[in-house]
Order: sequence, then C-alpha cells, then structure tokens
Amino acid sequence: MDLIFSAFATLEGHRESAHPNQGRAVYDRGLVVALASARACNPGCRVALVTNAPVPEPYAGQLAAAGVEVLRCPFDSFRFPADLPWSLAFYKLCALRWVLAHTGCDRCLMLDADTYTQRPLDDLWREADQAVLLYQVEHPASQPMAAAISRRADALDPAGAPHCLTHYGGELVAGRADRLRAFADRCAAVYGEITAAGVLPEEGDEAILAIAAWRSALAGEPVRSANAYLARYWLGARFYFVSTGYCLTPLCVLHLPGQAKNRQLLLLYRYYTRRGHFPPDRTVWRWCGLPAARPPLLTTLFVRLRARLPF
Repeated sequence: MDLIFSAFATLEGHRESAHPNQGRAVYDRGLVVALASARACNPGCRVALVTNAPVPEPYAGQLAAAGVEVLRCPFDSFRFPADLPWSLAFYKLCALRWVLAHTGCDRCLMLDADTYTQRPLDDLWREADQAVLLYQVEHPASQPMAAAISRRADALDPAGAPHCLTHYGGELVAGRADRLRAFADRCAAVYGEITAAGVLPEEGDEAILAIAAWRSALAGEPVRSANAYLARYWLGARFYFVSTGYCLTPLCVLHLPGQAKNRQLLLLYRYYTRRGHFPPDRTVWRWCGLPAARPPLLTTLFVRLRARLPF
C-alpha cells in the first residue's frame, strides 16, 4: 500500500518557524486542504495525518469525511529546545520513522501542511521505486540558508570542510519503505551528532535532510530531485517567485508557504468545506496569481520585429 501523510505536532512554547507562531487553526485548515486534495487525486492511496495531539473539530470531522486517517505518534525524538526556530518542524522526521515502523506501507510520501495536490502521483511513485525523492530548493551555494546548512556539515566533519551541500527542503520526502528506513536512520544519526556537538540547526529539519542526503549519495544510496512533481510558489507582494510549470509540466503538488497559508489556502479550505470538492484548476491558478503560460503578446511581437531588422 502507498501511504501519503502529513505530520503536525503541537507543544507548548515550541516554534512553528523562524517567525512568530501563526496558531494551530492556520495549520489545521492547511492540513484539510493538503490531505483532502491528495486523497481526491489519489483514491487508491492510504492518506493520513500523523500527529501527537487530538485534532479539534470541525477539522477532525472534515478529515474523516475526506477519508483521511489520524495516526497518533509521540514527539519523542528529534527534539530540540523550544525556542529554536522551526523546533516543531523536526516532528516530521520523528513521524517519518514512526510511519515506517508502524504502518506496513510499501512506499510513502510525506507532504507539508501547506501543499495542494492537483494531479495523480503515479509518476512520482514510479520514480520513488528507484531513489529517495526530495525537493531541491533553488538556492545557489552562497544563499544564506544554503550556506548555513553547509556550515553545519563543516561542524560535523571538519576534515572535509568546506562543504557545499545541495539544499533540500522538507516539504516532500518520498521513496520505497526500505530506502526510506535507511534514509531515516541517517537522519537520526545526523541528529545524534548535532546534539552531541551542540550545533543547533536554526535552518530546521532541512539541515538534517540535506546532510543525510549528502551522506546517502556518498554511500551510493540514490537521492533524486523531486522538482518534476512539486514546486514552491512564493505568492507574497514583496517576494513573488513562481514558474509556469504548474500547467506546462504539469506539477502534481503546489507548495504554498508563507502568506499563502492565510490567503490562497484559506480560500481553498472555504471552497472545499462548503462544496465538498475543490475548485477547477484554472480557479486555483487564478487565486494564486500565477502567470499565464504564454509570452506577452506585445513584447513578443516587438522582439520578433527587432530581430528581423538589419543592424
């Protein structure tokens, strides 16, 4: 059985991200959208929320109506101080190991709570048989977060410094169960080394994922980019970063972080809970303000004309 799940933990005083906490309701709404949309597009898959706490109403009923299970997993590993940025995000790694040990799944996919699935995942499952799949963040080596992750690797392996690691995000982790068990064990080993060295990863679970992926590759255990199946779409007024892959590839999963949690995902939640289904793709794309998948007419004509003119 293929399992799709999202992980969410709540602990008093712990931080959801590097910014002030937004509150549980924001994540509960997002989880309904993430898991109900994954279930709608992949009816043959088992879909679950893995959590350490009871799910409040009306969200518990909405998940149950969508065919989403709720699995209770204690937050008893990958624990960092409460005031560390992203301290709650490390629960995803705890949940991944628990799922692999307790569900008997053949393959599994972990998705973040701020995702929306718009296509079946058939191709992803085929590729997940060959390697662990992670989302490769489009960050150059000098980008501050990517550089910080490499410095974490330097601290654990000074002899090999300076490192230049690929920055992998935590919004998607997929693979065959046996491959993921080996990968999750590497994550646990990295966590043990980090805590022993007193190196606190302020980059969240992505630091552990990136170091584990790097070590997996060195050991001949394949890790591949999942960017053919998911992309981050930053939809803020000050930081708008998108591509036309949403309809040209087309991507299976839209990751909508940041301000989209209280905007686009809120609209999707309201639409779904009132109508029992999600809106047409073009409506979702319009709400997200995604660019048209065609070049602008006037600019295109202007360039073609200039190209025809002599120097």
